Amino acid sequence: MLALCLVLQMSAGVRAAAKVCNQHEELCSRAYNDVTSISTHASFAVTNQTKPTKPGTQFKGINDQLNDGVRGLHFNIMQGSSASEVSLCYPDCTVNNGGTLLDSLKVVKAWLDANKNDVVTIFLEGVDTNASPAAVVKAFTDSGADKYALMGKPESWSTLETMIDDGTTLVVFAEDPNIAAANSEGYFISYKGTVLKLEGPFKYGEEWTCGPWDRSTESIMLIPHYIVQTTTYGGATYDNMPYPFNLGTTNGYQYEFHAVSCRGGQSIWVNFMEVDFYDQGDLKTPTLKMNALPYEGDNKKNFYPEFFDADPDASIASASTHAVPLSKSWHVALGACLILSLFNALRI
Repeated sequence: MLALCLVLQMSAGVRAAAKVCNQHEELCSRAYNDVTSISTHASFAVTNQTKPTKPGTQFKGINDQLNDGVRGLHFNIMQGSSASEVSLCYPDCTVNNGGTLLDSLKVVKAWLDANKNDVVTIFLEGVDTNASPAAVVKAFTDSGADKYALMGKPESWSTLETMIDDGTTLVVFAEDPNIAAANSEGYFISYKGTVLKLEGPFKYGEEWTCGPWDRSTESIMLIPHYIVQTTTYGGATYDNMPYPFNLGTTNGYQYEFHAVSCRGGQSIWVNFMEVDFYDQGDLKTPTLKMNALPYEGDNKKNFYPEFFDADPDASIASASTHAVPLSKSWHVALGACLILSLFNALRI
């Protein structure tokens, strides 16, 4: 009887609303470096989709990106109008000046305030950047984003649930070693020894590749998956301008192919797929697949031939993450179990 009560109590717990991490219950128990996420290249470099007045890498701003499930933001940091200011620009500040690092961090901090069950990652990009390390640190403290920052590179990555429970829901990687070393609190984690950034970006028609192959201690894989072009803007020629064409293909099956190919060639998990124009094409489905999560059109026949199914016409039930009210019979059974448990506890 006690065994039956235990089963009933466990079943009732399953029916309760489950905790979600990064929008999915299943991700809570996974380590940070065992999850695949979409990250946006030059997240701040927004342009108008219908009437662009300047080149850009995204059609939606940072807040919308986070609301849509993006969990990695790439900030190209450069010195602003003075040494005390840090600007976000791509490919430089004469083409697309996305404002200050401080302003973007305020957006991230406000979003984290309102979304306690989500872990966000910021990549501070720019090797040999001219941004002042002290000014970068100050932007984090002035914005309040530092209160969420994970302190230092861990020996092993915690689960998303642990990070959420600890309130360390912001991970910050710094590409420039001087920036990484500038933070006395230790929440700037150096790319070196931690982030394996694969080859990229690519020109249209080039093969998606997965080098370098000399991983040492890196535990995070970042794959640049976007196309650039050589073009002239403002009288200057740039080799890395955004390529806003064929996005249904680039951000579709090629995204999935690139991720799976690199996962097969490297010894660590694919953690961040860095993309342009994230809202074009279908990035959601292949990302769900990489995380072994249900996706639209998913069913068991995707995983084994139909003739293995004893009843191929049977409907396929799907689990719900919503709370389900318990029936009266469940309440009676659980009440009986509670009484029995009480008597068992008081038994001499």
